Amino acid sequence: MRRRRVPWPLVALASLLIAWIGSRTDIVTRLEQGMGDAGASMLQHEIDSDVVIVAIDAKSIAELREWPWPRRHHAALIEKLAEAPPQQLFIDIDFSAASNPLDDQRLATAMAAWDGEPIILPAFFQYASASSTALVVTEPLDILRPHVAVASVNLEPDADGLVRSVRRTWSVAGRTLPAVAAALGDLAAENDAEIIIDYTISPSSFRVLSYIDIVANRTPAEYFADKTVFVGATAIELGDMVPVPVYQSLPGVIVQALAYESARTGNLRFLDERLYWLIASLFGLILGYWFCRQTWQRNVLVIAASMAAMSGFALYLYATFDLIIKIVPLAITVTTAYLLATLRSLESETVRAMMYAVGFRKREALLNSIVLSSTDCIVCIDADGSIRTANPAAASLFGCELDELVGASIFDFVPELTTRDDESQSQVFDRAADSILESNARTMGGDNFPVELSVSRVQLTEELLYTAIIRDISERKAQQQQLQFQATHDPLTSLPNRAAMAAHLDACLAQHRSDSPVALLMIDLDRFKEVNDTLGHNVGDYVLHEVARRLADVASSRGFLARIGGDEFALVIDQLHDSNVIAELSRDLADCLKKPIKTSGIAIEVGLSIGIARYPEDAKDAETLFKYSDIAMYSAKRNGAEFEFYDSSNDRHSVRKLTIATRLRQAITNSELELHYQPQVNLKTGRVDSVEALLRWEDAVLGAVNPAEFVELAEATDLIRPLSNWTLVRAFEQAVAWQDEELELRVAVNISARMLQDVGFPELIANLLLDIGVSPKQIELEITESAMMVDPQRALQVIEALSELGFLISVDDYGTGYSSLAYLRDLPVHALKVDKSFVLNLHRHAGNRVIVESTVQMAHALNLMVVAEGVETAADAEILRACGYDFGQGYLYSAALKPDALSEWIEAFNSEGSADQSLNLAQG
Repeated sequence: MRRRRVPWPLVALASLLIAWIGSRTDIVTRLEQGMGDAGASMLQHEIDSDVVIVAIDAKSIAELREWPWPRRHHAALIEKLAEAPPQQLFIDIDFSAASNPLDDQRLATAMAAWDGEPIILPAFFQYASASSTALVVTEPLDILRPHVAVASVNLEPDADGLVRSVRRTWSVAGRTLPAVAAALGDLAAENDAEIIIDYTISPSSFRVLSYIDIVANRTPAEYFADKTVFVGATAIELGDMVPVPVYQSLPGVIVQALAYESARTGNLRFLDERLYWLIASLFGLILGYWFCRQTWQRNVLVIAASMAAMSGFALYLYATFDLIIKIVPLAITVTTAYLLATLRSLESETVRAMMYAVGFRKREALLNSIVLSSTDCIVCIDADGSIRTANPAAASLFGCELDELVGASIFDFVPELTTRDDESQSQVFDRAADSILESNARTMGGDNFPVELSVSRVQLTEELLYTAIIRDISERKAQQQQLQFQATHDPLTSLPNRAAMAAHLDACLAQHRSDSPVALLMIDLDRFKEVNDTLGHNVGDYVLHEVARRLADVASSRGFLARIGGDEFALVIDQLHDSNVIAELSRDLADCLKKPIKTSGIAIEVGLSIGIARYPEDAKDAETLFKYSDIAMYSAKRNGAEFEFYDSSNDRHSVRKLTIATRLRQAITNSELELHYQPQVNLKTGRVDSVEALLRWEDAVLGAVNPAEFVELAEATDLIRPLSNWTLVRAFEQAVAWQDEELELRVAVNISARMLQDVGFPELIANLLLDIGVSPKQIELEITESAMMVDPQRALQVIEALSELGFLISVDDYGTGYSSLAYLRDLPVHALKVDKSFVLNLHRHAGNRVIVESTVQMAHALNLMVVAEGVETAADAEILRACGYDFGQGYLYSAALKPDALSEWIEAFNSEGSADQSLNLAQG
């Protein structure tokens, strides 16, 4: 009897129903995502993008030599970008935790000065803790928030772990924030639909520039003008990699840039659901009718043609109209309609046998292909731990042939998978199943290496088997160890850094016993600054490396040595008995640097100053111990001693020094300093035609501060440059003011030794001449002998450049330094100023008279003018005039006066007309 067949409309409707149900399953969703990813790969292209990526790449990390970076680097980047400001700026860096207060303030200042659209910083929605389900918002520091906009950088992966879209806005924990892509494109309020990331856009569409090249001024600023700039990590070792379609993984900042471009175009969308199923219904009805009236062999060709047509049409819509149409439900409709139509024409048993055979072979072939081609080690083991099967990667991992693995025990290769006393071997695998373990493995040759192990159960009808996937994580472990070493060690010397030393000191104090005190030695190099300034940082780095090696040889097992910054080292000693032990070690440390360090044909001598503070004798905590050892070190440096123990009487000096440094910076900024001027009397004419500018500082807190005290402090810090600039500007302005009063005076200004080593100083002072409008002939620049001896060649270059500008150069404090006729012969000098130590009480000391007489004869022979400082008696003035001195300067005539008072004094002094009369005026 003939079997009654199912009507074709039912075949079509059944295939549509199956397709609709299947479209709601995860399997179909993942297949559809895979098809979409494949299409995106085929349509990959570059676009004309205004996006510039500033990459925190491996090159930047290597050149800056530390991570995380101090925030002053980020402030420098913002200041560089501000030279040609981009249209928008997003910095994908977490600024939620406080760091160095000075660096945080500098970053806030740079952001506050940003002119344009607010800088966008990231916020994170994350769980409050590992065990909590409550979400909290992590935002930038309060000091930064007034100057920036905040956007969410959270990315939600799909079920397969890949990120394909981003929300436009996030509303969590009472906060609503736009996503970065929406904030940059001003699209947060446009609608609530997610932004579908268009992975057909190639990341090569974006200009990628290295962070270090921008900060180091190796990248033109115009690259960023009117652009949209993303700043973020691209270095793999920083771990900010996001799994994505097409490209497998991309740095998070690149994904945000792709999302921004996708949001900006706003075209990528899915076909409307109702319209899609209307099309699918028509498609299913037509093919259902066709399949039910043709043979299954011909229908195979129709399926192939339909699939090709659907795929091609979907790609066309994607590429031309940015319209995404789902392929898998349509493919299910076509395939199901074909199968149902074929079933109508075949016996059920035949169909069942055919489907089983085809399906089994395909599954077996697929599984074999996956296992054999996998780069991961895959083994199948039984309940006793015997290896039943293994792939080639397993044989390679364990260093043996494949047939040697089969039948061997997994415990021979992963010995840490041992059984407990109360469990069987199968229970070991049950305990490890469905989890990822880290263990040590070994090859058949006995070499050990770390692995990651994942075990799964395979329950068959007759027996229980397990599959184990084993990965070699040696490289990952090495990278973790390297990052850990970099975080706790100084990259130049390989010594522990400040953080490691602080942790060690805390541990020592926590374990302290009253009969086992702890000492902290603060070690600072002497004369190292001159090495850096004169020979360059490359030589300085070599010297630091050699110093660290010598100190480590001495310290060895006697303490914990660390480099805590610059030319400072610290040594923690937690095994000592009395002060003699510390003193002996300190002497050994000083002795190890007495032998010069030779490099580039130069023998460099550096010394050290050591400050020692003890626990609990001097301090009760680590912070105070640091402070007191630092105070002791500066006391040793000040007294010229190799080492000193902490003495509470030194605190006052250190506090005053810190106070002076802080208030001096404020005084320079607020112009709280003054210039007084001391006249120089022409001993031949009896008139005043030149003055010397002298700094004076009356502070509201410190009172009158001696210039020798604050100038010496400025010389040792970076304050000398702004202080010198302030002095020159005020002296130049006063010279112009006196010229406007028709008072012709030459103004002498002292020049710091530091400025003589700066080859850019002549250009700076030339610009001041133009800005203020003073003639260089009105200015005399005073230099000291010792200043020239730091680096004579560089000093000569600077002095010659100043002379070419038209300045008069004089040598101050002559006779107290490295007096040499050679430099007097070679330098473009016009005058010598004999130090007052040779002039005071000249009429009583015959030896001093010999010196001043010989000096003036030598100077005049070299066509140099001579000025005598410290003239305080009329008898000394008469001797100097008789010797032929050109100028005299001192309290005999006048102390340093304010400009207005000096103008009146000079007018009265010069009106007398002779030196004798002017002397009487001065004394009266």
